[in-house]
Amino acid sequence: SNFSDPKWLSKAQDHMLDFERQHAGKNIVGKLYRLCFDASKREDGTYDIYDEDARAYAKAYNDSLDLQKHGGKINLPKHLHENIPAGCQSLLG
Repeated sequence: SNFSDPKWLSKAQDHMLDFERQHAGKNIVGKLYRLCFDASKREDGTYDIYDEDARAYAKAYNDSLDLQKHGGKINLPKHLHENIPAGCQSLLG
């Protein structure tokens, strides 16, 4: 195919052997899930699924699941980066 990458195997091997990135990727999945949950919770105990930060964390959580399989970066607004552990910051786009 004209669209295939001739270096796909070496890229896949590099991705699979980057253990530090794999570890950070596993850590950020749970962190983003918890941040989404916490950001959507109101003071009265109800949940606001339309909260902008909660929605941004939810999208980033979805990206983090894809990151584990395909690599790339996680999209998250800059003002929320401070809530991500330092060891996972390199995964953010």
